Amino acid sequence: VTPGHKSLVVAMGCFWCAEEAFEHYAPGVVEAVSGYSGGTSSNPTYRNHAGHMEVVLVEYDPAKTSYQVLLNYAWRNMDPFDGTGQFCDKGSSYHPAIFYDGEEEHSIALSVLDKILEEHSWSAVQIEVSLLERTTFWKAEDYHQNYYIKKSDSYAYYKERCGRVDRLIQVWGDKEYHCYHDLDSACFPTATNASGVEVESEVNVKGVPVTEAGLLPPFAVVLLSVAGGMIVLCVCCTLYWRCRKRKTMMKGIASTDDEAFVSSTMDNTAIALDDAEIETQKI
Repeated sequence: VTPGHKSLVVAMGCFWCAEEAFEHYAPGVVEAVSGYSGGTSSNPTYRNHAGHMEVVLVEYDPAKTSYQVLLNYAWRNMDPFDGTGQFCDKGSSYHPAIFYDGEEEHSIALSVLDKILEEHSWSAVQIEVSLLERTTFWKAEDYHQNYYIKKSDSYAYYKERCGRVDRLIQVWGDKEYHCYHDLDSACFPTATNASGVEVESEVNVKGVPVTEAGLLPPFAVVLLSVAGGMIVLCVCCTLYWRCRKRKTMMKGIASTDDEAFVSSTMDNTAIALDDAEIETQKI
């Protein structure tokens, strides 16, 4: 983390989606990094991170936002009632959690939760999101970083088919969802920074547009394109060989007709000669 900046760690299911949510919509965010945390093993990997959760480390500028503000964005990107995973991703790796570093952040995390429960008339026993003391953050493999940017079409298709947006709207309501997923910050033109000062909201630090999901995943589009090209090639080859076969047949017919004509002409000539010879003998 850059000197003068702060960070928080949250588990919101798939870390690709968490990374995109913070970098696109949360004010004051400098960078969101995908990784693993919550477990005890060292150097976890995507294929071997038992006990850890997929998390994001969010670096932010405390002059432009605060831990409290960012926690509100974290909650609006979770299904707080599902402790078995998030959306289409199930298993302990996708368990939702808020991590705090010290008593001050713990107190803030509890305060944010209490306000959410009050606003939505929910009970604490319904909530499956864990509040955990922050442990070592392990950065995920490079191919996971900025996935929503590097593989935008694949990411958009995955996010759509995973039902993430639909479920978040179902849980939080359409208006609240869109307020927390707005590149124009229409609902929150200002944000309270770590010093308690209201400042203008600055979002989408990387300036990346939101990619709309396609009807098919990118690999399917490629396969269909290849299949379409092969079909066109097969049709062209078939037409070519049919035309060639037809020309060969026509040549054969023409040759047969020529031979028949020559044979007929010779026969007629022979008959004419015979008739002439007979006439000569009569004379």
